[in-house]
Amino acid sequence: MNFFSSKTSAEKYVAGRPDFHANTISRVKDFLEIEHKLPKALDIACGTGLSTKALLRVAENVFGTDLSPEMLNLALEKDKIHYAIAPAENQPFDDGEFDLITVSSGVHWFNIDAFFMEANRILKNKGWLVIYENFFAGEMEGHDDFRKWVADVYLQRFPSPPRNKNYDWSHENLLTKNFTVDIPENFNNPVYFNRQQLINYFTTQSNIIAAVDSGKYTYWEIEQWLDNALAGYFEHEGTKHMIYFGNWIKYLQKI
Repeated sequence: MNFFSSKTSAEKYVAGRPDFHANTISRVKDFLEIEHKLPKALDIACGTGLSTKALLRVAENVFGTDLSPEMLNLALEKDKIHYAIAPAENQPFDDGEFDLITVSSGVHWFNIDAFFMEANRILKNKGWLVIYENFFAGEMEGHDDFRKWVADVYLQRFPSPPRNKNYDWSHENLLTKNFTVDIPENFNNPVYFNRQQLINYFTTQSNIIAAVDSGKYTYWEIEQWLDNALAGYFEHEGTKHMIYFGNWIKYLQKI
């Protein structure tokens, strides 16, 4: 099931998702020692293009694909980026076309083995597949109990839908997919939110979308519940707190 296919999901994504992809791509640029822009880069499962536009600093020609027409209707930098509707496992490109492929916070929704076959097909020899995750860490600076609220209250009420969390990312398995892998240290991306901005972010998460799609809740009901639940963490309307997002990057090179 694609939790991000509807017009409402796309609109909430635009309104609520923080943009820290430039920080990740800056690390990618340094790790891969990209001194001059690559000819072509592709961002798969690009959503509204937050992760895609970050590639403009490392590639002359940037492409983005996603399953959701509604997401692509709201995609950023359309005058500079070539967008297309396509599943991760079946891309509309020629063999050996790309120097770099990225996937941000999406690989857990893929048929990963089939995706690796397709990435192999469209990557140049020695090309790079960079898979990274920006994930909500459930930590708020100055409020140690926020993590407990996220785990024991929020996620109990709105549990995460199933996803592919147990893939074998070992060197041995990835060699069978024609990739070598290098996994650097994890890092954090801090983002400042006021209460409404944090509510807006929560409504972009798949667990909230799944709750609405089930018919058990409406977005309005969830937003009202979140507003009341978060009131104790935000003293005034304009109060902002630093929320931490974790980030990991996997660098896979086509053999």
